[in-house]
Amino acid sequence: MYDGNQVLRFENKYKASDLGGLGVELKDRKGTGNYDKDRTQFNYSFVPLSTSTLQEQVYSKLKENKIYYNDGKNTNLLNGAIVTSGKEFFQSLGMKFKESDRTHQVGKDKSKPILVPDIKSDDDIPEKVKDFFKDSYNFLEKLVGKDNIIYAEVHYDEDTPHMHFYFMPIVNEVKRKIFETDSNGNIIYREGIDKKGNKKMYPVQKKDENGKNIFKTEKGKFLNCDQFWKALGGKTSYAKIQDDYNKYITEKGYKLFRGNIGDNKHHKTKAEKEIEDLNEQINEMKIEFEKNKKLNEIELQTAKELSEIDEKEILNPVKRKVVGYKDEDINNLIDYSKQIQKQNSNSKSVIKQKNVLIEELTDKIDNLQTENSKLKDGRAIKERDTKIYEQELTISKQKQVIKEKNSIIEKLETKVNEIQETFNNFKEKMFNFCDKICRALGHKIGIHFSKDDEINYDDMEYYANGVNRKYEKPEKDKSDDFEISM
Repeated sequence: MYDGNQVLRFENKYKASDLGGLGVELKDRKGTGNYDKDRTQFNYSFVPLSTSTLQEQVYSKLKENKIYYNDGKNTNLLNGAIVTSGKEFFQSLGMKFKESDRTHQVGKDKSKPILVPDIKSDDDIPEKVKDFFKDSYNFLEKLVGKDNIIYAEVHYDEDTPHMHFYFMPIVNEVKRKIFETDSNGNIIYREGIDKKGNKKMYPVQKKDENGKNIFKTEKGKFLNCDQFWKALGGKTSYAKIQDDYNKYITEKGYKLFRGNIGDNKHHKTKAEKEIEDLNEQINEMKIEFEKNKKLNEIELQTAKELSEIDEKEILNPVKRKVVGYKDEDINNLIDYSKQIQKQNSNSKSVIKQKNVLIEELTDKIDNLQTENSKLKDGRAIKERDTKIYEQELTISKQKQVIKEKNSIIEKLETKVNEIQETFNNFKEKMFNFCDKICRALGHKIGIHFSKDDEINYDDMEYYANGVNRKYEKPEKDKSDDFEISM
């Protein structure tokens, strides 16, 4: 019997641009969570933020430990993990919860009040809860290395207690590509096409006699997310960690359900998980309904048979006389016969009901044997690989769509550039034309410009307005008019 579900979730894509918002959430408790500031004081740190920001703490750690890293915008600087379980698990450890003013929006508890930890002092946090997070921290510390931990804190100020654990994926050696060089030691490049369809020069990687790429191994301290997880098992690393954690935490005395062993699913959103749980409950209800329906039909049939036995005339002493027996004896014989028939009918009913239960257990055993058979002959792995292939195919199609859209965007950008260039040429011609017109007007009104003189266009507009007023219609006030000699 389990007290709750195991929740150990990893995220390995925190880049430099992510650290600012993440740091504000962790330190200032601002973000998308439902934070109760009255409970924030009870949050407990295993490794606190000792600098002003999370970003500063990360780069300080890199510098202090002399860790080599690629300082690019796409570098995964930080990995994270969250440890928690459902409220029922923490209740089993002695923690009390109370109703909040918010309600569940989806799932089996829809419209019911959301329960939150009832904590008013440190004494309201059971020692077993503290020990659970301490044991979980020790497991993760051993997994990633104490020196690589950036931040680890237990939060009691949200709806469910949980631990945030952030670390740098550090490895002690990396594999570097070896490239082909010419006689002068310069790397040889070849022409290729990048993701946008543009031509690009790529260095040629050196290969051995079997045509495999050659690498060299470097020792030291390196920030390398890819090789960190490869060292832990690559694609199977997450599943293995889940198995190891469950074994470890079970030995510590906690009863957490691991989930379907062999699954390597990505973390689902909260809404998706609740929908999945709801669908599982619906399927269980359907199975239970069918079982109860069969049992009910048996009950109805039994009741009908018993009723027919009561109404049936086995021997009617009024209509028939049995030689040698009194009427009372005959009536007793009739009642006894009816009781025997009722017992037989009830026995048949019990047998039918047990058969229904046996069928249910048989189905469960068949399902377990099927799953076991799949694991043995590799069908489960094949099915998983098929799903992965389908997902990769979908991603490939999406990439193709993106590539086509990028091509359209590039064409539009080229068109925009052409229009911009045409406009700039037109603007330059108009400027030259205006400049010539203004110089010509100046010459006519007696203002002569040299090639190097800068023309004041506001003044020339004033003179032009005067000329226009003179020739368009007479004006009473001709103070601005002047003669132009031809």
